[in-house]
Amino acid sequence: MNLKEKIQSFWNKKPCGTFGDFPDKYDREYFENIRRRRYSLEPFIFQIANFNAAKGKKVLEIGCGIGNDGIEFAKAGAIYTGIDLSSKSVDLCKENFSFENLVGNITNVDGENLPFEDNVFDIIYSWGVIHHAPSMKNMIKEAYRVLKPEGKIIIMIYNRYSLVGLQLYILHGLLKLKPFVKWNKLFYNYHESIGTRALTDIEAKKMFCCFKDLEVFNVITPYDLRLSRNMFMPKIFSKLIPSCFGFFKILKGKK
Repeated sequence: MNLKEKIQSFWNKKPCGTFGDFPDKYDREYFENIRRRRYSLEPFIFQIANFNAAKGKKVLEIGCGIGNDGIEFAKAGAIYTGIDLSSKSVDLCKENFSFENLVGNITNVDGENLPFEDNVFDIIYSWGVIHHAPSMKNMIKEAYRVLKPEGKIIIMIYNRYSLVGLQLYILHGLLKLKPFVKWNKLFYNYHESIGTRALTDIEAKKMFCCFKDLEVFNVITPYDLRLSRNMFMPKIFSKLIPSCFGFFKILKGKK
């Protein structure tokens, strides 16, 4: 398999947000459990995404996963389109929407080759997805193309020099007697799907330089405070850590 096929295969086996084995039959409780876990770990999504401001606007989510954030956009009255390279994620997203009796245009599409005309969407939203693309530049270029003039982006990518990056360095650098390994290679080889990238603020600003009024900031997450797979330090500790070391890098801007 080439890199894109490997990435697609990874997320087909483990759609973002799911945990454990897939049930024989999906029900609303299955998706509710995932939703509760997501927003208990990442409650700041609501403030950053500002779903209610999307009412009546055309929203494209690049990498919709199983549709949790898409549902929030649709509930708020957005005209929602969700795409994902993972066909399994798209199937689950449609199921998720159906249990909520919501409407969305949800399709299995490669974000590097969007099947939309220029200047279509008011908002492009992508949470933890673009850094998985074989070519981030192509995906950003496509996002810019389909965004309306003055349209907004709300994007999260990974921050390289974060506490999660430090965890990777300890596990796959120091403990493997590779103290000089580059942190970008650690994300590429060991974090989620093969090829994952994590950027510095300078790299992010350069990569998204086509957008105006660009705002870049980092957020401390529970994953920075992880003790084991499902065990985290108390949230109070996040108040003691400078935000520059946060795992999530947020980008907001306009076309």
